[in-house]
Amino acid sequence: MANDTLPHWLIHHASIQPKRVALRHKHLGIWHEQSWKSLRSEIGQLVDILDKLGFGRGDTLVLLTHPRREALLLSLAAQWLGGIAAPLDPSLEDDHVALLLRYLNPVFVFAEGQRQVDQTLANSRQDVNVIYAEDRGLSAYPQTALQHYAELLRITPAASRAPVAEAGQSAFALYRVNGERNVQVEHFHHDELLEEGRHLVFAERLSQHEEALAARVFAASGHLRYLLSPWLTAGFTLNFPENIATRDADRRELGPTLVAGTRETYQRLESLVRERLPVPNSLTGRLVTYALRADGDVFQRFLGYWLVKRPLRDVIGFSRIRVPLLIGPALPVDSLQFFKTLGIHIRTWDKVANWRTLSTTTSRQLPSVHDTDVEADNITKAS
Repeated sequence: MANDTLPHWLIHHASIQPKRVALRHKHLGIWHEQSWKSLRSEIGQLVDILDKLGFGRGDTLVLLTHPRREALLLSLAAQWLGGIAAPLDPSLEDDHVALLLRYLNPVFVFAEGQRQVDQTLANSRQDVNVIYAEDRGLSAYPQTALQHYAELLRITPAASRAPVAEAGQSAFALYRVNGERNVQVEHFHHDELLEEGRHLVFAERLSQHEEALAARVFAASGHLRYLLSPWLTAGFTLNFPENIATRDADRRELGPTLVAGTRETYQRLESLVRERLPVPNSLTGRLVTYALRADGDVFQRFLGYWLVKRPLRDVIGFSRIRVPLLIGPALPVDSLQFFKTLGIHIRTWDKVANWRTLSTTTSRQLPSVHDTDVEADNITKAS
């Protein structure tokens, strides 16, 4: 593709498979589907919304939210206009979130709900523009710069314009606070992300028929490389749980074929499975041991799959899993072997991080998003 950017790949799928489900999200216990064509239409509205707020080429949209579809769509809209998306993990310690916001001093923010709005207003510039998803508790806020995502869509007509994003531009910037309380950044260009996505699609034989679950915020490099990018290159369905608390139940309900998780994710799932195992020396325990023997005969393998492996895989929503990916630090050998016993062969996909420590100056402005090799005190705009 000549224009190797995330928005251009979205347009590509909206053209070749307009009616196929691109996203599925759960709200109030009900799953809602959105086609590639509908997705492009909504992002077109968001492009106009951001443009009217003054967002343009080189600007950064900070996203302070748990995994949700609105954050992904706003990220693509910001990139459509030649800007950059900077997701922050709201589960970070409060002082780390505050430090990052004070350093970035953002002009444009997407905040999930009241808590994230409060954090933004307390640690950002006075003229910050905030779009929020959940309106509970925010009706009495006097700030005119606060705008509800759903209301903005309601009053904004459908529109269409060509993306101005370029392959070599930064699409995402991830920020974190290290042990010395220094702010660090890692940039990801459009073409870099898409190339790694294509590599995963080829290596794991991913197709448009996959079902993936976005159970973690896109504030980790592995989830950008090995979940978001393959979604756009292969054109499969990306699912969002209702919230963090329901992710395991939602995974069991969906039975995704692709999961990208961290060491902590898989260790938590391992604990859920082990809780269901009987006492080893009991009659049931001996039956489970017999059925799961790796060198068992055909009968043992049959018994092990239908009476043990399949029910235990259902516990963690891995009934249809085909591509379980591990991102980040490795799992202990015992854990890998445990999942292998259940017929779950976890593959490690990750690259060495390229975090860059930013200058600890009094400036709270964003570093340039066009060139990741420049010094940290180069800024996109004056206060």
